[in-house]
Amino acid sequence: MENDKQALTTKELATLPLGHNWYQKLASNFEIIQPYLDKLDTDELEIDNLKNKFDDMSKKLNVYETNMQAIVNILSDYDVPIAIVDGKIVETKEGE
Repeated sequence: MENDKQALTTKELATLPLGHNWYQKLASNFEIIQPYLDKLDTDELEIDNLKNKFDDMSKKLNVYETNMQAIVNILSDYDVPIAIVDGKIVETKEGE
């Protein structure tokens, strides 16, 4: 897309006589609009890719958290003084 903005001639079309290259002006409107439509399609694909990556990361994080909780539970069964506090494994005092 170009940095300088091109003006659409849509409003102008209504005042042009039919014999005056109105169809060329209308076609030029589509030429101006097309790169913006293409960019929207690209942005939508990038957003979908980001959503997929986020979903993958969320799944991996859930597995990680589940595994960490299982480890803490196993160690707690063997009286190892640890717990998960605010998402971190911390050493606890006996009896906590």
